[in-house]
Amino acid sequence: MLQEANHSFLTPIGMSFLKALIPGHRRSRSADTRLSRDPPPAYSASSGSSLGVSNQQNLKRHSSSASAAQSKYNDPRWLAKPMRKETMEDALQLLIKYDTVILLDDSGSMSGARWKQAGEALSELAKIAAQYDSDGIDIHFLNHPNSAMGLTSAEAVRDVFQHVKPRGSTYTGERLDQLLKPYLTRIEEGRIDPDGTPRDVGGNVIKRVNFLIITDGEPSDDPVVYIADAGKRLKAMRNLCPVQLGIQFVQIGDDKNATAALEWMDDQLARHYDIPDIVDTTPFTKMKQVTADGIVKCLIGGINRRIDGQTLGRQIG
Repeated sequence: MLQEANHSFLTPIGMSFLKALIPGHRRSRSADTRLSRDPPPAYSASSGSSLGVSNQQNLKRHSSSASAAQSKYNDPRWLAKPMRKETMEDALQLLIKYDTVILLDDSGSMSGARWKQAGEALSELAKIAAQYDSDGIDIHFLNHPNSAMGLTSAEAVRDVFQHVKPRGSTYTGERLDQLLKPYLTRIEEGRIDPDGTPRDVGGNVIKRVNFLIITDGEPSDDPVVYIADAGKRLKAMRNLCPVQLGIQFVQIGDDKNATAALEWMDDQLARHYDIPDIVDTTPFTKMKQVTADGIVKCLIGGINRRIDGQTLGRQIG
């Protein structure tokens, strides 16, 4: 029986979009209004266009420190280590600024050990998320017609995994597009403050978001097309905070074609389509065992990389 998840599971996907993304139907975020409703930190582009000697020195120092900090996110040994309490607390302070939308591959190839691994990781992630967001986590699926909303405990997530069985294909791009479009439209229909903060038509701050896709195989469609379209829409939004949206792919299993596709998206997609670099990937070669701590580290790594990239870009530009 579904108990805690009764109100949150078997919610039609269309309704979950309304509740999460459309004004008047947003989740309550009632745990701590000071943390959940404060606008994101101000962002302003650099007005300088030249790179003097002092700026060159600052750039070199920043590049070295950013490079050193980022290298650990590419280290499989570091990703596999449990997080210390202090490190987790620091991570949660950053994640407070973001909604995390999980898109889970429930295609046939995810059955068995991979489904169990995903369930265990997301069960633990729900407990972690409850520390900074009383509304918990939302899980959407590639194939299952319903979404699991507001999961705040390991038991609630396990209940969901008992009712959803992997089957079907891996139309990752199409499903991701269904999640991205309402969010982008909400920004486009609203306004952007001088500091880069987006607001909807009602004047409410639109919270930053990380889309987390957990998958094991090569997609049946081409996610690149949909991500490129989202990137072009973001690029057209003048003055939008550059870390407003991120997409993180985490691979379960060792499918080499999937690994190659993820690595291309991470390394080449933004350059190829001339769009903001919003995609980060964690292939099997980086994280062989998907865990909640590993997912948190990947999310933080993606956020930090985008922040570092924008800082360097402003110093150069």
